[in-house]
Amino acid sequence: MAGDARTTGGGPRAVLGRREFLAAAAKTAAALPFWFSGGGCASLKGGEPDPDTGLCFRCLAGDVTSNSAIVWLRAEPGSRVSVRYAPGPAPERFEETAPRAVARDCDDTAKIKLEGLAPGTTYYYRARVAGKRPGPVGRFRTAPAPDDLAPVRFCFSGDSRESYQPFAIMDAIRETSPDFFLYLGDTIYADIGAVASTLQEFWAKYRNNRQDAPSQRLFREVATYVIWDDHEVANDCDPSHPLMPVGRKAFIDYWPIEPDPLDPHRLYRSFRWGKALELFILDVRQYRDRSRRTILGEAQKRWLLKGLEASTALFKFVATSVPFYGGGRDRWDGFPEERNELLRWIAGRKIQGVFFLAADLHYAAVSRIPGAPRAVKQIIAGPIASPINVLATGLGRRFEFFSNATFNYATVTVDPKIRPPQATVEFFDEERRSLYRTALTIA
Repeated sequence: MAGDARTTGGGPRAVLGRREFLAAAAKTAAALPFWFSGGGCASLKGGEPDPDTGLCFRCLAGDVTSNSAIVWLRAEPGSRVSVRYAPGPAPERFEETAPRAVARDCDDTAKIKLEGLAPGTTYYYRARVAGKRPGPVGRFRTAPAPDDLAPVRFCFSGDSRESYQPFAIMDAIRETSPDFFLYLGDTIYADIGAVASTLQEFWAKYRNNRQDAPSQRLFREVATYVIWDDHEVANDCDPSHPLMPVGRKAFIDYWPIEPDPLDPHRLYRSFRWGKALELFILDVRQYRDRSRRTILGEAQKRWLLKGLEASTALFKFVATSVPFYGGGRDRWDGFPEERNELLRWIAGRKIQGVFFLAADLHYAAVSRIPGAPRAVKQIIAGPIASPINVLATGLGRRFEFFSNATFNYATVTVDPKIRPPQATVEFFDEERRSLYRTALTIA
């Protein structure tokens, strides 16, 4: 659960690249020892607490809105933790959340909510275990206000198997300096290698991936939105799988996802980033029911349909861990009736700027969606670090772009001041070499 916070808004609207961020932190350290002093590496192998700070790994910020964020951390058992935060790298003052205990039944993790933040602002933060030195400094950027015409750039990808560490592509994403990173499923492979069957074993899978140094560097500087897919439990799993409740708990324990007070298991949610875009993150695992021909479940489907119709953002990006079209029965292809219902809704209500983002297939692609309005496309990225789908081909006429030659991620950039409105999509490999670039336009 999120903790209470004493906050102040405001602050400079500054966007710093990675080098500027590190230089500013070093420069400020001498002037503000109370804010920047101390701090161990907090990245010890296996997740053991750092003896100086009491923290494990880097903290993560996620589920960022225009005025709030969730900070995730893991610390030594029985400790009490708080978060210090301020706008800008050289604050005149900082706020600190009320101390709270890490949760033993959540593998000594905690999620702390920062509230009352200023829109479109870069915040710097560090966690503190009571009686220990403060941890390393991290940062995140809040979303612009809903009607702000600020440009937005984000990256997305998915699929990271622990045996492929280090996840070098995470450094490439960090060098891109996105406003946020969208992690589209298979964040662990619980069913590969040492197969997880107990909660403790699922937690260990997350600890193994969280110790990855490039991932920790990315999480230090970029807020993350995340959703699960099947390998957080087992290959092609559905709600009937006996380990789904255990896998779901471990996933929620290890990511900065704000819990829904009315439904603690709910993972689908949306986030508005100014006038530029709204992000709809779907859960296509725990509500699917083949007897009812649904991959979303009734409540999530109503939420999505109404949300798309009501959104005033120029672009509506629907994030679905499995592809909306293509890939077989475990994906939306196995639920064509519900897919067609969604496409009819978009066309019938003339909803513009809808595009689908996906991972899971272990190749990169841009494609049209048969039966959809012509402007509606699907963008697939990944994998981050797992087997590449060398058997797939991009020979279908629906493909505008296809690549299965390398690990990859995609960047999406929207500048709402450009007319006519467009979103630029560009794919990169782990060396930041451009693979393909295209523009998405609103019909």
